[in-house]
Amino acid sequence: MATDSHDQMIEAFQKYFKWQDRFEYHGSDEAGIKARFWLSEIRKHASQRRLEVQEKRSERKLARKGQVGRPKKVTTNDDVRMDLPKEED
Repeated sequence: MATDSHDQMIEAFQKYFKWQDRFEYHGSDEAGIKARFWLSEIRKHASQRRLEVQEKRSERKLARKGQVGRPKKVTTNDDVRMDLPKEED
């Protein structure tokens, strides 16, 4: 599920890519200014998204009802028995 800040960051990256391409391969100084602007926008949206991720992670911690520490690791060990639905004949 994407958020507004994620979508804005992707859009800013696409615009940055367009302008950096013109700056690097077409020699446009104006494109360099616009590329720097979009890099700044990417940083702004990335910072916002980072805060959203931290907040969501904190909410998940509280939802675990006081459990402390990291969640249990997912194991690939076949010795662990799983409760699977029974197959019907």
